[in-house]
Amino acid sequence: MLYCSPPLEQTIERKIMIYTDTFLEIGSQHKVCEDYIVTCETPFPCVILSDGCSSSKNTEMGSRLLCYLAKQFLTYRKNCIANVDYKDMGRWIIHNAEMTARQLGLKKECLDATLLISFFIDNKIRTFIYGDGVVVFKRGDTFEITSIEYNNNMPYYLSYLIDEERNQCYYEKKNQKLLKKTIIGTEEIEKRVAYTFAYDYPTIIEYDLEYNDVFLVCSDGIESFIDHTGKKLDIKDTIKEFTAFKNLKGMYLQRRLNAALKNMKKVDVNHYDDLSVGSFILLKED
Repeated sequence: MLYCSPPLEQTIERKIMIYTDTFLEIGSQHKVCEDYIVTCETPFPCVILSDGCSSSKNTEMGSRLLCYLAKQFLTYRKNCIANVDYKDMGRWIIHNAEMTARQLGLKKECLDATLLISFFIDNKIRTFIYGDGVVVFKRGDTFEITSIEYNNNMPYYLSYLIDEERNQCYYEKKNQKLLKKTIIGTEEIEKRVAYTFAYDYPTIIEYDLEYNDVFLVCSDGIESFIDHTGKKLDIKDTIKEFTAFKNLKGMYLQRRLNAALKNMKKVDVNHYDDLSVGSFILLKED
C-alpha cells in the first residue's frame, strides 16, 4: 500500500515548497501488515506512522486508530502545537483510541503499537516518538541516523497507560530506553554515540530544515533487512540506498524505495518486518 500527499506551499517565502511522501510494505515473514502511515496537509504538513506489536491481537487496527487520532490531535491543538506537551499528547491519543476500540468491540491490546508523529512548523521538523523507531536527517552527503530501542526488544507502548496492571508489570522489569545515533560524513568518517534514558522519558527529536535537506521517519522494519544467509544489513547501507533520489518532486520516496527494494530482491535481500517510511524535503522552486 502506498500513500503520497501533494506538495504544500508554506508562507515562509514565495516559491518554497515542502514535499512529503510515504511508503508502506508488509514484511516477508508477516501475513498481515501491522504498520500504518498517514499524512496531513493542514494545518501543517505531517507524517504519522504506527507499528503494531506482532504478539498482540488486532494491532493492525490499533495502529490505524493511533495514526488517525494523532492526526486529530494536531488539528485540535493547531494553535498551540509549538508548545505541545509530550505526555499530554500521548494521553489524549491513547484514551481516545481506547474509547474508539471499545466501540468497535476490540480489546485494549490491539493498541500495543508504537507511534511516531512528525510535523513541519516554523522551518523545523519535530518528531514525537512513543515506542521504538528510526529517524534520519541528511544534509548534503552527511547522514545522521537516530534509532530508539528498548531493552529486551520491549517498547513502552502508550497502551500501558490505560492498563494499570500491565503498566506496573512493565515498570518492574526495569527496562530502559536506548537512543543510538550514527553520524556518517562525506568521507565515510563515522561517529556512533548511545544514550540511556528511563523507559517513559519523553523522546522529541527536532531538526531545522534547509533547502534540499532530507528527513525520514521510519518504523524499526528499516533495520530488518537480511541477505540469503540471514546476515543483517547495516542500516547505513539501507539508508544510503533509500535516499539516492534522482528526482525530488511528486512521489519521490515511492519511486526510490520501489527501485531500491526491486534491486535488493534481485540479490535475495528482503525485510522480514513490516516497513513504513515517511519523508519531508524542503525545496526552493525555480
